[in-house]
Amino acid sequence: MKLLIILLSLISIVRPPYLKPGDKVAVISPSYAITDSAALRRGCEVLRSWGLEPVMGKHVYLDPVKDSCGRLRNVYAGTLEERLEDIRWAYEADSIKAIICSRGGYGGIQLLPLLPLSTYSDNPKWLVGYSDITNFIAASTVAGVMSIHGNMVGAYGDRKGPDEYSEAVREMLFGRLPGYSVAHNEHDVPGHAEGTLIGGNMITLQALLGSAYDPTGLDDVILFFEEVEESMHAIDRIVNAMAVQGKLRNVRGIIFGEMHKCGQELMLYKDVYEALSQITSTLGIPVCCGFPAGHGEHNMPLMMGARVSLDVTGEGSVLTYELQ
Repeated sequence: MKLLIILLSLISIVRPPYLKPGDKVAVISPSYAITDSAALRRGCEVLRSWGLEPVMGKHVYLDPVKDSCGRLRNVYAGTLEERLEDIRWAYEADSIKAIICSRGGYGGIQLLPLLPLSTYSDNPKWLVGYSDITNFIAASTVAGVMSIHGNMVGAYGDRKGPDEYSEAVREMLFGRLPGYSVAHNEHDVPGHAEGTLIGGNMITLQALLGSAYDPTGLDDVILFFEEVEESMHAIDRIVNAMAVQGKLRNVRGIIFGEMHKCGQELMLYKDVYEALSQITSTLGIPVCCGFPAGHGEHNMPLMMGARVSLDVTGEGSVLTYELQ
């Protein structure tokens, strides 16, 4: 474990080439399949409107099969081998310049041990996704390649056309980076921090702690978390466990995104941020609560693995990218 931490501290994270009109992008489903073929087609039309050429993996869409109770019997986009085939192809094909997942769900962790970290480092290209795709975002970060935590092709189609979140992904892919200003939250902790942006879905990343895909060993990190439909107990336990395990040792700032439909089983706190503030207020680092990214209504893209600065004040928070 000490060797892993030392190696992580030596990683230099590279930025994949920004896209240009005419580039081919792979659309894959490494976790659950997308079952709405119309939404998938609409999402691909959005990509074409950006000047990109979407290329479908072999195992993206799956006709839903339900049992007598109406429950889905097939949720993965294919067998382990089939999903692995698609993600390997997307990374190794020279003609593919970026990878945009169709959706999240569950199942990404099943593929991680079958994909050497060299898959990412030898083929540095943009990976876009969130939720369960946090598995691959974390692996890419550890391998030394930036990625994008943001809306996926299925979401582009669900919204039936461009919206501010998909448009923000387009801007980022083409190299036009935003500066984010976030309204003040009463549970913010003021301060300034600089570091490498890591994180994603809280419970997905928590499962990777202590593994070869754990990015918390990087020097000076800004940790981003979002979650959906998780209990207050689980969220509290994850952050406390990270503190107990020393996983917050290198964290210089924290950004809590949307905690969509979380923590509703307890009435002890007004919201999840109030509960989390009991932990984070003692860390002596800046904390931004309510960043508009996650499973809820808002999902602004974040460039994971990038160097950023975080400024939290009584007026609000500002996140700025520090790229050459």
